[in-house]
Amino acid sequence: MEAGAVTKKYRKGMTKVGLFYPSTYGVAMSSLVYHRLYFMLNDMENAYVERLVMPSASGGPVQLRGLEGGTPLRSFDYLVIPVHYELDYANVVRALIGSGVSVRSADRAGPKIIMGGPAVTANPEPMADAADAIIMGDLEPSSLWLEEVLNEGAPIEPSEHVYVPSYGPHEVRIASSGEIRGDPRRVMAPEAAFTIAVELVRGCPFSCIFCMDSYITKPFRPRPADDVVREARQLYQRYKERVAMIGLTVNASPWFKEVLSSLLSEGIRFSLPSMRAELLDEESVGLIASAGQRTITLAPETSQRLRFALGKSSRNEDFLRVAERAGKLGLTVKLYMMVGVPGEREGDLREAAELVKSVSQVARVELSVNPLIIKPQTPLQWLPMKDEGELNRRLRLFRELVPGVNFSFYDPFLALVQASISLGNRDTLKYIVETAMEGVGRGSWRRRAAEGMFSSAVRPRASPLPWSHVIGAVDEGTLKMRLKAYLAEVPEALEELGDVKGIF
Repeated sequence: MEAGAVTKKYRKGMTKVGLFYPSTYGVAMSSLVYHRLYFMLNDMENAYVERLVMPSASGGPVQLRGLEGGTPLRSFDYLVIPVHYELDYANVVRALIGSGVSVRSADRAGPKIIMGGPAVTANPEPMADAADAIIMGDLEPSSLWLEEVLNEGAPIEPSEHVYVPSYGPHEVRIASSGEIRGDPRRVMAPEAAFTIAVELVRGCPFSCIFCMDSYITKPFRPRPADDVVREARQLYQRYKERVAMIGLTVNASPWFKEVLSSLLSEGIRFSLPSMRAELLDEESVGLIASAGQRTITLAPETSQRLRFALGKSSRNEDFLRVAERAGKLGLTVKLYMMVGVPGEREGDLREAAELVKSVSQVARVELSVNPLIIKPQTPLQWLPMKDEGELNRRLRLFRELVPGVNFSFYDPFLALVQASISLGNRDTLKYIVETAMEGVGRGSWRRRAAEGMFSSAVRPRASPLPWSHVIGAVDEGTLKMRLKAYLAEVPEALEELGDVKGIF
């Protein structure tokens, strides 16, 4: 049963707002921003809010109703939609079509759609014709704009950090909040993996050239230890559930060990995401084990030479050192690796596999190997992805090189679907609509691939890019310089490309 949901009765004249997370209930309720939005919107006096979620991750068009009052999706004045995953765009479309609402904003009297999240921030164009407005970057700088529209009835107009697609492609800046404020209110949901999440940091101090989130969330902002511990304490006292410390690189916080020590001293159970190996010492690993966490997650990504070129300074010895300490404390080590890195050779895969085998000699290992997905707003945004056959070949080789290791992977075909959407333009929406109509199955995406959808992913790209009007913390010229530096460090990648005049 849920606990903490808001009970608010509709009054005549209120704005009906549907807070729609385009995935299942468990995924939605694991999203910190979904909880933040829920209470932020409910704090608006004239806003009546209901949550909407998908009944399943697959299937055709579906009619949705709000969880609180059963209001049909089509009856809301506004839909506020946070999106974290490009394949969830199809779920947005499934819900609109199933609820009898036009997908394209130009054909729709209502509800008005306001979107946000990392996927649409990096490149708003694939969903531009469906959205009436897109909040770019951090929510906090646009919270006043959102309140004026939803609570006070102001018209939807562009602002510095709000993109209004009906105006055509226009310059908009990715927002970055100077202050990260906690909120101890949550809706408790047993089905959720991370109902109680607390931000330890926002952004990342590193600039790995494949990591979209790192570039669109700059600068790095660690929260003061007192703020983090205070919010975690309030949540733990209220809900008696473990607290998930979240952030891109949580152990880059200068107060990382102070936070962990304080939580342990107060008996607050917590969990941690993937961490940088070179920043973990014996004390840190000991604190993690003392919290009762059974797994420590690290991301070597690839061979050391490619890792360094990609911007990740962790040495093979760092992973072995952490793994040895973790193994002695009974922790499982989860490793994330990639295939399909530009300039990658069989020797790189063999070296990466040797690292996995060395770690497995000192600790229990769970290995996840995933294709590199090219994303916008990164230095790799001009480069093509490997095709499905080549990615599958490299995955098979990696698996053969680590016999006996618990091995999982992300489907190369879905990686290409994700990249094709992420790197697309306004024409991409037609592929999403066709797939949503057919039920978002693998066969549907296969037909879109046959129609040419993958061309945005498997070919080099030249500027201006579909998202060149989106201004982030790192300008396009600097991104291009970083790509040139990578190609100089990894000449095999330059050989793969051949003629790069179209890029540079």
